[in-house]
Amino acid sequence: APAVPLFRNISSASMASDRVFVSGLPAGLDEARIKEIFGAYGSLKDAKYLVASNACILVFATAEEAKWVVENLDGNMPEGISEPVTVKYANTPALTGYGKGAPASNWQDNRSAPYRGGGYGGPRSMGSLAAKSTGKGGSIQNLKKGIANVLPGNGKGPRPDDCQLCIKGLPSDTMDHDLLEIFAPFGAIPPRGVKVMTSHGGVCNGTGWVDFNDALTAQTAMNTLNGTTLPDGSELRIHVKNAAKQKWGGQPEGGVLMLGGK
Repeated sequence: APAVPLFRNISSASMASDRVFVSGLPAGLDEARIKEIFGAYGSLKDAKYLVASNACILVFATAEEAKWVVENLDGNMPEGISEPVTVKYANTPALTGYGKGAPASNWQDNRSAPYRGGGYGGPRSMGSLAAKSTGKGGSIQNLKKGIANVLPGNGKGPRPDDCQLCIKGLPSDTMDHDLLEIFAPFGAIPPRGVKVMTSHGGVCNGTGWVDFNDALTAQTAMNTLNGTTLPDGSELRIHVKNAAKQKWGGQPEGGVLMLGGK
């Protein structure tokens, strides 16, 4: 019988699963380090390091987390890795044929535009929206897909580290649209440029990521908001991706910014 490929090079729309295959990893890693690196991008249920091929298979808590990793880390450099990696969906044992589709899911994409996707199991699908539309030009989703390649910051290849911010100390109820509202006033953020990392329960684990199109904008946002004191006395800590020794931003302009305090 012909060998079954380890991963399938087909579109994410037809092959969403919770299993991800990552190749092009640097030598010398182990499973503990892999879990540390990729655990920052979602809730990992399992990680298997394939030493001979410098690759790994990751199993995330949800298919949506895996989808985000495939869409955002393929051809990019995860924090802690200095070379671009290849990220695809892994061969899922439960799916025996190509193009079987994604497992059922009740997750709904609650991100604000322009980061909202079609959604899995959501109450409003693209088809129903298009069918009920009285406007011109068909579905807005098709329009967004058609112009994706010309949008600033939406090109292929890794985004420079100094355009990417890691935010720690976020409240547990933080969502993607909250990060967008906080950081968008500083400057342009590319499509899918904000991401709140969640625990198994679906709540924010305290960490989020924001990408900017411009490094100076990212630096301004970091220096303005780093060290912000939250009402419970904790602080936001913000650093540029892969900054040497986790170099944090400076104090907010005008002193320490306190929220809900005196």
